[in-house]
Amino acid sequence: MRLLSRLLFWVCCTGLAGCLTSPLLAQTASTADYDQAWNMYRQGGYDEALAITAVGRLVDEANEDWWRLEGEILFTLGRYHEAYNLLGEGITINPDSLWLMLQRREVGHYVASSIIEAPLSQSDIVRAINMAAAYRGSAAMQDSDFLAAVSHGAILAGVEPKVVLDNFLRPAQENPDPSRDAFLVAGQLALDKQDAALASRTFRAGLEHYPDDPDLEAGLAAAFQNTDTTQFLQHTGQALAINPRHIPSQLLLAQHFIDAEDEAAAEAALDQILGLNPRHPEAHALRAAMATIADNPEMASIHRDLALANWSDNPRVDFLIGQKLSRKYRFAEAAAAQRRALVLDPLYQPSRIQLAQDLLRLGREDEGWALAAMVHAEDGYNIEAFNLTTLHDRIEGFTTVENAHFRIRMAAEEAAVYGQRALALLEDARTRLSARYGIELEERTTVEIYPDPADFAVRTFGMPGIGGYLGVCFGSVFTVNSPTSSQANWEAVLWHEFTHVITLTLTRNRMPRWLSEGISVYEELERSPGWGQRMSVDYHDRIVNGRMQSLGRMSAAFLEARTGEDTMFAYYQSYLVVEFLAEHYGFAPIRALLRDLAAGMPINDSLETHFAALSELEPAFVNFARARADALAPDYDLALPQQEQSGMIAQIMGSSPRLPFAPDNIPQLLRAQQTKLDQEKWADVRDALEPIAAAGVYLPQPFNVHALLATAYAGLGEKDQERETLETIVHHEAGAVSAITKLLRIAREDQDWAAVARWSDAWLAVNPMAATPWRARYSSHRELGDTAIAIAAGETLLRLDPPDRAAIHFGVAELLHQNADLDAARRHTLQALEEAPRFRAAYDLLATLPSTSSQP
Repeated sequence: MRLLSRLLFWVCCTGLAGCLTSPLLAQTASTADYDQAWNMYRQGGYDEALAITAVGRLVDEANEDWWRLEGEILFTLGRYHEAYNLLGEGITINPDSLWLMLQRREVGHYVASSIIEAPLSQSDIVRAINMAAAYRGSAAMQDSDFLAAVSHGAILAGVEPKVVLDNFLRPAQENPDPSRDAFLVAGQLALDKQDAALASRTFRAGLEHYPDDPDLEAGLAAAFQNTDTTQFLQHTGQALAINPRHIPSQLLLAQHFIDAEDEAAAEAALDQILGLNPRHPEAHALRAAMATIADNPEMASIHRDLALANWSDNPRVDFLIGQKLSRKYRFAEAAAAQRRALVLDPLYQPSRIQLAQDLLRLGREDEGWALAAMVHAEDGYNIEAFNLTTLHDRIEGFTTVENAHFRIRMAAEEAAVYGQRALALLEDARTRLSARYGIELEERTTVEIYPDPADFAVRTFGMPGIGGYLGVCFGSVFTVNSPTSSQANWEAVLWHEFTHVITLTLTRNRMPRWLSEGISVYEELERSPGWGQRMSVDYHDRIVNGRMQSLGRMSAAFLEARTGEDTMFAYYQSYLVVEFLAEHYGFAPIRALLRDLAAGMPINDSLETHFAALSELEPAFVNFARARADALAPDYDLALPQQEQSGMIAQIMGSSPRLPFAPDNIPQLLRAQQTKLDQEKWADVRDALEPIAAAGVYLPQPFNVHALLATAYAGLGEKDQERETLETIVHHEAGAVSAITKLLRIAREDQDWAAVARWSDAWLAVNPMAATPWRARYSSHRELGDTAIAIAAGETLLRLDPPDRAAIHFGVAELLHQNADLDAARRHTLQALEEAPRFRAAYDLLATLPSTSSQP
């Protein structure tokens, strides 16, 4: 508080509010030589720029910009001692230069403690700000660059970010001659607080004033690093187009390639950095992370030591190592790395919040939530800590459904409806998959089901607004979106995620993403043909046109997906690879592969041991995938219109072709038949589409022949054919609610109670919180004489607050009476009368029930 008061006192005394429209009086370098040096530095010509600055600062030693630039170049090249001494000399000549003081403070971390002065404390920084302002006088507040320096110093001094933004950074950005550094400092502050949206706005604003600036481009790329791969790659590419040797951009790319499991590309980026600065701590930290991921502890230790060689207490080294391990789902090792970082700096907030996340993913919730709350209490501007703390408060009302093997946390109202069904499904998955993979799980599995997708995103990723995921598994913990927030088959989702529990446990979280996802989709389809994914027109187009990822870059497909269709194809191709391996080599080698990964064997080595060399597998898999694609509709043309090939697959109905198509082109045919459906030309549609269905062709949406054909049958009143066609849809796509609801309607019309029971159950596997399928389940099992099921369904229906509560209570009471459960029958009868006091039949039933049970 004293530091803040002193800074605000200085602001008031120097008259900040009224100075920004005055002419710029700050001293800036304006010579052609300086501009030349700056442009060379900006474009990566460090040696040439260094030669010019060495002369420039001698000629114009009172100009801090020469000293700053030369110090920055030396620091970039890893010449830390030279930079430190140079900046000290510059401060002697320019004692009012706050930038030089702060720059020297940063460089001092990398210089041996025996030859440096004590680093500036927070109080020292405030005194330096006041001293620099005193030297400059009233002109200080008209200098946007000086305000940016004050901002940077104030942040280091622990001043509240909002105070810094409002009093220094925004004025420095809004000055008629805004400071480049003001945008860099503000953008980095936003990144440090995990506010990617604010960071992106800030860096974009900076680029409007300073285009072709690689630092601003890299900052903008960093803002998209975890949310938009397309934008991330675009802006790192733009930064490197300006300066191919730009270290911040190369670091970002190296991290991206590590996440994408593209080791060669990551090494190339790190080679670029270390070629410029062999001592670069973050480059060595990333190499240490890569060595750890590859289970090479000796090399990991060597690179960690190199990363800490110049600054032995640098917490960012272990933070980066842990962060990369966490992205690989190796949370125990990641947490250990963050604990090492916190030994070096107990207050290093990035490691504290990352450790909180890792602990939560390991199921060590008490410690994880407490640490997140601690970070939030100390830094109210840390968005990730705020999100986690808010989430913790919201899920306090969750209830737990559990047994010896599972603990499901979910909203109480949902737990009462389908909690036990979820538990039974997971038990079935555990029994089957444990036996299939030869593993006995030692830890109880925790499942968290979130009704609000934003809460799911916060728990899973730390931030809301990250969509596209039905569930995410961390090991013995997985999170899923509630079925109320999606139209997916939630039972398939649970099966998919629990398969991850099996494979991640079996491999000790040492498996590439493509293999993990491919096995989970494979196991979905093993459980039910309507789960998982199927060959589609889009997938067919990608395969026959050579748009699959190579086997060596399969995991990159997830990270570099530009559209939802790209992501879904990454899942499908991963599944196809697993199916290819299982079909050609059997399942036993797949289990052996997983055991090898647990032991630390590189996947390519294990593939060669149990299957074949990658050079052999690659063409064999391509042929396998092509055969699968060719079998989709061998007698028909599936070529897509040009506009459908370049982006997201839109509903083809209503779009017009750009190229002529063959008469047997299904997308073109469907467009024509949709028009005829709109005109109620049912017979024409039936006659056009029946041959395709009869040929055994099944295409998922948006080119579903069967969906149009079923509509035509309904229009013609051909109920049997409509039912058969709808059943085909549900057989292939268990989440097709529209088809399920139509089948339920037909079954109820026919009073086919077994079918009503079947289709109500299928609907509940997609949305268990819908009242209609519970009503159908209740009535069908009552008609079938399955009183226990009917009672349970009726009681569940009552939890969903139906409008006819009295009738449902009465019906359940009758069933309970038949089962001789007289106490429960009496309770439901009284509840029926409470809802409808003149309910004569309820009074009659009540008269037959004893007032107190005589049951033992």
